[in-house]
Amino acid sequence: MNPKRTYEDEEPSASLPKRPRTFDTASNWNGGNYPNHDAYAPLVHGDYTIAWICALPLELAASRAMLDEEHPLPPNQAGDDNTYVLGRIDQHNVAMTCLPGQYGTNNAAIVATNLKRSFPSIRATLMVGIGGGAPSQAGLYLGDVVVGTRVMQYDMGKMVAGGFFQETADAKTPARLLNSAVSALRSKHGQHHSSSRMTSLLRSRLPNILRPNRPDRLFQASYEHPLGAPTCIDCDQEKLQPRGARLSDEPRIHYGVIASGNRLIKDGKARDDVARRLSALCFEMEAAGMMDNLQCLPIRGICDYSDSHKNKEWQDYSAAAAAAYARELLEGLAPLSRALDWAPTYITDVSQPDTAVDHALERRQRLLKCLEFPQIDARRTTIPAAHIKTCRWLLQHSDYQDWLDPGKQSQNHGFLWMRGKAGAGKSTMMKFAYLEMKKVSKKPSMAVASFFFNARGDYLERSISGMYRSLLLQLLQKFSDLQSVLDNTDIVPRNQQDCPNLNALKELLTNAVMALGQRCFTCFVDALDECDELEVRDMVQFFEELAENATDEGIQFRICFSSRPYPYIDIHRGILLALEKESGHGEDLAQYVKSRLRITHRSLLEELQSQILEKAAGIFMWVVLVVEILNNESSHGALALRKKLSEIPAELSKLFRSMLARDQHRTESLQLCILWILFAKRPLSPAEFRHALWAGLLEQRLVDPELPDDTHMDAVKLVTSSSKGLAEITKSQQPTVQFIHESVRDFLVKEKGVQDLWPELGFDWEGPSHDILKRCCTTYLHHPRVQAIIVAPEAEDDERNAMAEKCSFLEYAGQQVLYHANAAAPVVPQDGFLTQFFASAGIRVINHLEKFKARRYGSHATPLYVLADKGLGNLIRTQMKRDPVTGAPGERYHYPLFAALANGHKSAIAALLGVSSTVCDGVDITEGLNYKKDLKDHQGRTPLSWAAQGGRLSIVDSLIQGGADLDEVDGKGYTPLHRALQNGHEAVARLLIDKGANVNTQHISGSALILALQHSHEAIARLLIDKGANVNDQQGHGWTALILASQYGHEAVARLLIDKGANVNAPNNYGWTALNLALEHGHKAIAQLLIDKGADDIPRDINARNQFGWTALTIALKNGHEAIAQLLINKGAIVNAQRMLY
Repeated sequence: MNPKRTYEDEEPSASLPKRPRTFDTASNWNGGNYPNHDAYAPLVHGDYTIAWICALPLELAASRAMLDEEHPLPPNQAGDDNTYVLGRIDQHNVAMTCLPGQYGTNNAAIVATNLKRSFPSIRATLMVGIGGGAPSQAGLYLGDVVVGTRVMQYDMGKMVAGGFFQETADAKTPARLLNSAVSALRSKHGQHHSSSRMTSLLRSRLPNILRPNRPDRLFQASYEHPLGAPTCIDCDQEKLQPRGARLSDEPRIHYGVIASGNRLIKDGKARDDVARRLSALCFEMEAAGMMDNLQCLPIRGICDYSDSHKNKEWQDYSAAAAAAYARELLEGLAPLSRALDWAPTYITDVSQPDTAVDHALERRQRLLKCLEFPQIDARRTTIPAAHIKTCRWLLQHSDYQDWLDPGKQSQNHGFLWMRGKAGAGKSTMMKFAYLEMKKVSKKPSMAVASFFFNARGDYLERSISGMYRSLLLQLLQKFSDLQSVLDNTDIVPRNQQDCPNLNALKELLTNAVMALGQRCFTCFVDALDECDELEVRDMVQFFEELAENATDEGIQFRICFSSRPYPYIDIHRGILLALEKESGHGEDLAQYVKSRLRITHRSLLEELQSQILEKAAGIFMWVVLVVEILNNESSHGALALRKKLSEIPAELSKLFRSMLARDQHRTESLQLCILWILFAKRPLSPAEFRHALWAGLLEQRLVDPELPDDTHMDAVKLVTSSSKGLAEITKSQQPTVQFIHESVRDFLVKEKGVQDLWPELGFDWEGPSHDILKRCCTTYLHHPRVQAIIVAPEAEDDERNAMAEKCSFLEYAGQQVLYHANAAAPVVPQDGFLTQFFASAGIRVINHLEKFKARRYGSHATPLYVLADKGLGNLIRTQMKRDPVTGAPGERYHYPLFAALANGHKSAIAALLGVSSTVCDGVDITEGLNYKKDLKDHQGRTPLSWAAQGGRLSIVDSLIQGGADLDEVDGKGYTPLHRALQNGHEAVARLLIDKGANVNTQHISGSALILALQHSHEAIARLLIDKGANVNDQQGHGWTALILASQYGHEAVARLLIDKGANVNAPNNYGWTALNLALEHGHKAIAQLLIDKGADDIPRDINARNQFGWTALTIALKNGHEAIAQLLINKGAIVNAQRMLY
């Protein structure tokens, strides 16, 4: 039989919490449209690792508010009658359920059994709700939280001689995983037994559930509640149990035994009897039924004292406190692996094996999807194919044959490194070799992968992270059985939604290669010199070790690198092939000249060919350019050809210089072309390039003011003519304008080609170059046709796209004009530009091009706020000199600093703080910041208040130096000093005081001095007193600094307070004086001091009674402080005073 638990009643709370974010509905469980599909793909039962069980609807309502998001419900498993709420808390997927109306340990066991069967990956279970307290065992008050480190079933046992009941159930403990998490959180809270995080969660997640303002009354155990009385108004107040008052309203956390059973205890004597026998702190009716199946951790908010008296008003708050603690516990718990990951054999044991397997496959597909990135093979596709009859010599080369020969792998470890000068044709050779290998790799046992570094591409196109992702993805797509390496949750955490980090990628690739068995894997990695040199060194070392281990295990793993001779990195064992020195490469050059040089006279062709090959020194790019030059000269005869060839410099960089300087026609177009390809935020499309050049020429009044038309053939001619043949349109799915070879960029930048061509740009020419591009953008944005689009009413996406097609450069100009201004600012002042930009609807331009409404700016956005949100540190420094307005109420982040922090813009953070860098004295002041998590509570905060609350000493110091108001009050009425003391940041508090913060600023929770003593910051309390803090200031409940110092035993502070004039006889609202508290807590030295300082009134003070009728002597005796009792008697305490215990 399962009696119904009531705890007064069962109706759900009238003050329902805010619902968490919800994704779709159950009807969309398969294939629903989720935001950010990779992160919020539909989950299955096996994805949930945390079980959260409640007994009452009001408990589930409070618990549900702790979810960060709710998930749609999958269909219930057959035979499972439980109803679930699914969602995520921090990094954990959580399955919540509520007992269906009938309570007790037996019914809880049924719910647990169903849950365990339906959710095979559950690793930890929490039982969260309310319970009855056992106040005789600890300083328990209503609203406190008890965490059950042990569970005892109090109604299982036998009757023994004398009619006594003897429990026979063994103590049960939660799972070790949860015990460890509890220990970690307990040590974090320290001796305060309270949690500021819990308080924050209660305020933010359940703002409508407030701590009851009615008194917390504990009646004597023998005093029964009057029969039929709905409240305790008529209860005899003389039967109240005297207890010390709490300093703070924050719930305390207690750890110990929770007594669980099928019988509801509502009797004070029975409560005390069971609590004494079991050392129990709390009573409830479900945990014992959960322990065998799920080894749950019970977390109970104390809503009554397990007696007959009425405390119904505490149920909602106590349930909320328990839920807040449970959430904080999960926030500190590392992500848990699911069943298939932590116990592969588990699949054969669960009742739904297909579900577990399906989930494993779904997880693998999500991770494979994470490995992909845009333009993953873009560079390879843009490299020109090998000219007919060239490159084939490589396939017959002895070194290449040795590299492919499994019998010689022990000699070269499958390592081939092709090196050559810039422009020698390495990339073309690598593409040829890769494609040839692909032809023969169609065998089931062979896989071929490639990665071509692209210095001009996005980060992943030019980094080793992108390379590892690409190679791993290609290998796993070829051999799907190797995807099992993704199941290792020691490498990729169970709930990780984004791509694995660099070390994880290396480990995954290693494991996959070492699992190849008799199969073969060949990799081609091109243009190592276009990657960071330190990254290259690390990569080469990794592949050397991998190749060596693979060779030792008899695994056919081969890798071919190509690079310039620098960075020169030796390999211990492998084959080096210098391209320019190979005869086959020379034959390729000769074949190219013979087939491309348009000369019909055979002897002249051979003569020029010989000279070209001699001057080329193996550089294929030089040959390509020279052949094109000579073809343009061929109509002028043999003499002109010989003369032109003799004038062409042999070095590639000098050839570039001569091509760019060969005439002075349209130099303005040449400069704009070069600068746009060099410094555009991203490569421009052909249409964007045409409009960008046009805008630059329009500013100089060199073109017609009408927007240009776009045709592909015109674009090709424009790129060729404006670049003097050094740029081209790439042949990719999304064509862009690029240099014909990376060596062109090297010439212009590393060899100072730009400075030589345009000395007027100056020594620091990048800044002026960006300023030119900025002016192109502003000129375009101010064109009448563009303005007509910008000022038009807000358009839908289709309409916006149609308008953008007419004005090809609008999107880039509007989004990147500030980027170029920021890059120019260190050299070219941008004051005038900023004034003009924001005065001429600059924010409207940004909003017009922003697809997401949440990211658009409102009417309160200031220029500084926009610049901070965009991360433009240089422009921020300019703007702060002109208009240092730091607030933007109503905007998404309210303050520029919060906008910069939320987006991780370090340069903007440094600029707003007035420092050159976020790294100060070798330490990054933003180190450890989780930009999203640490700014969750930014609303209502000022930057200084937020930094003080978080203990960000360096940020606090920078803000103060920048002129922040030390005594500014945030939305909750706290000053920065209050926030620092409230959260235990002593160093920040000391800095604020030293800088002149008002030490007497008031808050409902007390002055700074009161807060310092509440949180045991004795040194800060002394500093506050020295700085003039009011020693007689009282907190809302009448607590003074001296009363607090006396309670906590801060003798030196108490003496200093008295010396500064503290009133030794001032009582708090409960009638307790400093002497009462010193006696209560056994602080003899402070008691002696107080008695000595009140000597003139000893007879009255010594025998004074508080509101409960207790004298100092009775308090000392009640708490076993014999030395203090003797001291009081010696001072004249009356021994036979009323309420004496002895």
